[in-house]
Amino acid sequence: MKKDNAMKPDDKIENILEAANKRFAHFGVDKTTMNEIADDLGISKASLYYYFPDKLNLYAAVLKKIIGAEQGVELPYINESNLLRGMHKYLEKRTEFIIRNFRILEYLRNMVGAIPEELKELFNEAKGRDLRIITAFLKKGKDEGQLNIPNLKRTSELLHDAITGLRIIFFSGKTPFFSGDLEFNELLSREKELVDVFFKALSY
Repeated sequence: MKKDNAMKPDDKIENILEAANKRFAHFGVDKTTMNEIADDLGISKASLYYYFPDKLNLYAAVLKKIIGAEQGVELPYINESNLLRGMHKYLEKRTEFIIRNFRILEYLRNMVGAIPEELKELFNEAKGRDLRIITAFLKKGKDEGQLNIPNLKRTSELLHDAITGLRIIFFSGKTPFFSGDLEFNELLSREKELVDVFFKALSY
């Protein structure tokens, strides 16, 4: 018989997210059911649905949590004395995050058509964060006299779009999304080459 532990709602939500994260990361989102998550927690399915009305809402919450955990880790790299080395380290950190969470992130590729409402805000936040980090790197280079950037906003957007486009092209048509660390490291190498060319073109 299931029993719902007497605990604060915030604690229960945190427990649900941790259980879902473990399931998603190990088995993938498609192969995980709400029943299995409820069983892992020893709570009723009704209790689980009280906090998350469906798996998409739960997935969005898990995705937000793992992305939020990465907030701030890029700051030391922005402060690197060598601007290009700092940018490389940021790209390496981002690749490590993707490899670590590939089963969770892979679910995004299964979505056809428009982005679900549950994920739109998260997508916009992630895009805005990436753009802010790239802008911070370029601004540092401009302020220190390393880079010639007449329009910081447009240049930052251009580099962001170029990196995003490279990732889309690289994984276009690839099934499964993840086939090993070597493939992601190959993409990382291309990202670094792209940034090298971009920074060289902007250098005084």
